[in-house]
Amino acid sequence: MDIDALVSEICRRVQERMESYEAQEVHCRNSQCQEKPKLLILNGAHGSGCHELLESPRLAEYYNTECALLKEYDCDMACYEAVIAYDLTNESLGKIVNGIFDNGYTQLFGEALLSGKKIFLPEEEVELYRYRKKAPKLYYQRLSANLKLLQDSGVVIAPNWELQTLILTGRPPDVACSGEVENTDEAQREISISKHIITEKDIAAAHREKAGIIKVEPRAILTDLAREYADKQKIMILKR
Repeated sequence: MDIDALVSEICRRVQERMESYEAQEVHCRNSQCQEKPKLLILNGAHGSGCHELLESPRLAEYYNTECALLKEYDCDMACYEAVIAYDLTNESLGKIVNGIFDNGYTQLFGEALLSGKKIFLPEEEVELYRYRKKAPKLYYQRLSANLKLLQDSGVVIAPNWELQTLILTGRPPDVACSGEVENTDEAQREISISKHIITEKDIAAAHREKAGIIKVEPRAILTDLAREYADKQKIMILKR
């Protein structure tokens, strides 16, 4: 091989390698942009309030939300951070607490429980609650023990309107805001803090700028004094 052919071959290989690296960088950037934790909407039928969360812009900012029914219950539970379960019938409740996972709904619910996933359950979607005033007291208490077992296992039962705040902050709206926050532009002003460790001084600085909501990184660590200050000043902390 003459010198010109050798140089050409070297240049060709270098060019191929550079193009390969560029393609890998683009793939990594796209993956990072799409890499959000996942929420699974678990339901037995369409038509419930699940679409409010499934299509919520507020949740979409932080999570990729998927519908188990649309996926025909073909879901890998390891991929999800939390589950929001709708349509909890008395039949499904009885099966789940007794470890009977004989359909897509009960199987995914059971997998979420056994793998320690956070499960949110809208109280409007619990069929048992519809019989509070009708069912014999002793029988109702017996079935309520099933729900109590789920709650003791970590399932959070709350009104549907509270779920978004519970998912984003881990606390219901009244607690997350540490009291009522005035509905003004200043009170609801959002400020982002990108530090890894956030101190009382950082929260105080944001408070002086009239922040009502402070957004922090997913792995940010708040000191105890920072949390106390935020609670005292009625500032909501959101992990983005």
